[in-house]
Amino acid sequence: MTKLGITTALREAPSVCASEHLTDVDDPGDVHSLIRQGQVELVILDPTQPTLNAGLALCRELKGHSRPPSVLAFCQGVTPRDVLLSQLSGIDSFVHANEYPDRLATAVQSTLCGSREWLIGPLEGPSLPSAEELSSLTPREQEVLWLLAERCTNKQIAHLLSISSNTVKNHVAAVLRKLSVRHRSELFAEISLPAQQRYVRG
Repeated sequence: MTKLGITTALREAPSVCASEHLTDVDDPGDVHSLIRQGQVELVILDPTQPTLNAGLALCRELKGHSRPPSVLAFCQGVTPRDVLLSQLSGIDSFVHANEYPDRLATAVQSTLCGSREWLIGPLEGPSLPSAEELSSLTPREQEVLWLLAERCTNKQIAHLLSISSNTVKNHVAAVLRKLSVRHRSELFAEISLPAQQRYVRG
């Protein structure tokens, strides 16, 4: 599912594998079929298309296969919230569309080898949780963090996850503690930081 000139960029990069291994697929159903046939090692997609929710839902579906492929996000206009939700959706690597083709090619190779590359470009906003902090969250705490990112109240979270309000409070407290923040508002505070190139390698 390559768009935004990804195939062209990869074919121009000297370090990427032979171009016959690259395939443009538009239909998510076709992608799922190829994955079930064991023909896909890496899916490159724009998680903001057609919408962020739909794109990230597709990422979670891809990771639900018995032999899931690696997933690399390639898009523009990212916010800290977009990156956090991408991490929670199981995306392995993230490359901003403004990166040079050789950086994308390197990220592809690295992701195929099991590393995580996060080249998220200019980004303004609060700092992001580290990969270590996110991995310390239980699956349920990750769900709670996702819903916190969606600005859900404790009552809404309790309803959506079919758990009690007290259980939600405990999960929220655990998430805040593990991410080293005191209040939930700090998770996605509108803090203006200098635009800079952020590079995270896991």
